Amino acid sequence: MNLNFLLKNFLVNQHDFKSPVVVTGADGCIGSWVLSILTKSNIPCVGFDLSESKRRLTLILGEEAEKVQWEKSDITQYKKFLNLLKKYNPSAIIHLAGLQVPFCAADPALGARVNVEGTINVFESARTIGLKKIVYASSVASLGMPPGGKWKETLYGVYKQANEHTAFVYNADWKIPSVGIRPNIVYGLTRDQGISSKNTIAIQSAVLNEEYNIPYTGNYSWLYAGEAAAAFIYSVMKEHNTSHVFNLNGQCETVEKGISIIKSLKPEAKVSCSGESFPFPSDLSDEPLRKVIGDYPTYSIEDGITDTFNSFLKLNEFGLCPEIKMV
Repeated sequence: MNLNFLLKNFLVNQHDFKSPVVVTGADGCIGSWVLSILTKSNIPCVGFDLSESKRRLTLILGEEAEKVQWEKSDITQYKKFLNLLKKYNPSAIIHLAGLQVPFCAADPALGARVNVEGTINVFESARTIGLKKIVYASSVASLGMPPGGKWKETLYGVYKQANEHTAFVYNADWKIPSVGIRPNIVYGLTRDQGISSKNTIAIQSAVLNEEYNIPYTGNYSWLYAGEAAAAFIYSVMKEHNTSHVFNLNGQCETVEKGISIIKSLKPEAKVSCSGESFPFPSDLSDEPLRKVIGDYPTYSIEDGITDTFNSFLKLNEFGLCPEIKMV
């Protein structure tokens, strides 16, 4: 059983990378997609994660996930990450390791260590070995700072904004360029935790004949996981000469529009929405990012929801569909 149809529109040229790509946060949502795209594109890659599990990666790649090189370690341990870079001599780092909003709120100190110190360790390790192809995940949550503005402030957003400033200093002081990407609401197979995972849970619930209510209404950023992963990969296909930070929005549509697409695939689906609009901007521009990294693949909300629905459907047919998570 495989889900190759999920990846065919996102494959890249294997000659764009001369040595392995190191991906931190490898078993996260975007990380599992990045590794899947690189693997199917025949590009050597190394997954770096605190967990030994390849659970999310296996959902996409099936048995092929076992072939992916994997290093279990802690991003807060600088020497361990530096030794990993020396071991593999990578051409690029795609840094996705981090704790999301609810986990940062539950343990702020751990959130700071993973999200802030972990990112510093990535930049310092890259500086030590002279690596200059780095892309890291920021977040639209960083736009919630300073407090008192239009958008919700969170500790997660504080940590992400700190990382953006860290990146600028590493370029200003040591000429280590980078691209920071602020993904908006990512959805698709493997998106199973965080406050913005609710639209994916709704799609999965429809497949499993479960009732589910998305706790938001109105405008929403629908950023397909494959599109997000492609943007990160494109960001390290070439070396940049400064420190950039860009928004990555996907398609701005309403939650209600997403539900209507789900019900077009399964009219009897028991999914709904209620409440206020999501407390972050939904209509940011992707154009500045595209002008710098190139025209990475775009995926419509119709195609994204359909592929996600079909992936859960196929997994369920083989008894492999994961349990619905409410975190």
